[in-house]
Amino acid sequence: MRSLQAFGGIALLPEDLDALQRVFDSLCREQRWPRESAQAQRFGRMLIRQYQAGTKDEAHLFRAGQAFISQTHQQKRQA
Repeated sequence: MRSLQAFGGIALLPEDLDALQRVFDSLCREQRWPRESAQAQRFGRMLIRQYQAGTKDEAHLFRAGQAFISQTHQQKRQA
């Protein structure tokens, strides 16, 4: 099975990419972000960092994504 390289040198297998894509797409839909938007791109990078840190379960990635979004919204309100 062929793997792809993500930034940071971690090899991602197709099933890993599929899981990350599902979480990314789900939260982008929830937030109504176009996949190409700056917000979505920042979110995608965060998901990959979470994966690299060892969070491989989709439900955990989803919750980490929700926490990231919540934190981002909070920071904007405080600015």
